[in-house]
Amino acid sequence: MIVLDASLILKWIFEDEEGGDRARYYRDRHISGDEVVAIPDLFFYEIANVLATKTRLTIEGAVEAFSLFWNFDFEVISPGVEEFLNGITLSKRNRITLYDAAYIELARVLNCYFVTSDRRLYQKVEALKRVKLL
Repeated sequence: MIVLDASLILKWIFEDEEGGDRARYYRDRHISGDEVVAIPDLFFYEIANVLATKTRLTIEGAVEAFSLFWNFDFEVISPGVEEFLNGITLSKRNRITLYDAAYIELARVLNCYFVTSDRRLYQKVEALKRVKLL
């Protein structure tokens, strides 16, 4: 099992993104059943927001892209109060968003790696266990 964030998973369908080949390695492993990808439930809000506000996709294109992500059969996990509290601590200590902290906390709970393509995030948390940059 592995936790991947929205910055990485978005590269699965946008061919021209930097690091796309490396990101699609994780997609292919997930599709083949060699790797289970876990995500916090907020992932779909992040993806939908990017598709709706930060791409040049038409409405139809954004809806189609979202459907692709929805159908990837991720292990979607909702945090409990303890995970939220740990996330707040991570956020404050590392000066990261609670959204980013949710992925890191999920990796801690699942005892697996978290991989991001967000270099700025990685630079803030690289000292933490189980965090990798794409």
